[in-house]
Amino acid sequence: MELSKVFYLWTVLTFLVLHCVMVGTEQSPFELPVQLVGFPFIIMAVRVTSFLKKLSYALDPATYRSRNRRQLTFASDPENYDVLDVEKYIVGEFGARACVFERVCAHYAARARIQPKPQMDWPDVFSQYKRSPDQAKELYLLSVFLGDIVGSPQLCHQLGKRRGCDDSLLR
Repeated sequence: MELSKVFYLWTVLTFLVLHCVMVGTEQSPFELPVQLVGFPFIIMAVRVTSFLKKLSYALDPATYRSRNRRQLTFASDPENYDVLDVEKYIVGEFGARACVFERVCAHYAARARIQPKPQMDWPDVFSQYKRSPDQAKELYLLSVFLGDIVGSPQLCHQLGKRRGCDDSLLR
């Protein structure tokens, strides 16, 4: 009901404005100030835009997922990572003695695939971190975060074959 009133008012105002513009060459007894036409037009445009934005947001199925899951989805196939490039990057960042704990990396990669961005089991991560010797602490965290961020157990197995760490370092 209100929409029909707004439409009717808008039509009348448009008709009056167009009539005044068409008869602009001769002196008309009725002249509309520009603010009287422009301001309602701007208000209406903002309201329509806001309505369309809210409507598109409500119709999008991704809206009803948590923000963390909307941000991180494994839409791109993580199997597209080139093992040689990942290995070169790891060696470049951590040195020639860098390695990946295959079991740890694959465990966190499988968790990431099942449930993107769950809460990390920090007590378990830090207990394993504390138990590992000093030279393996950095490599343990590398394996945890590589598995959690990339989310590819296959990449972890391939890196474990190429640059695998001895699991006895974790004990």
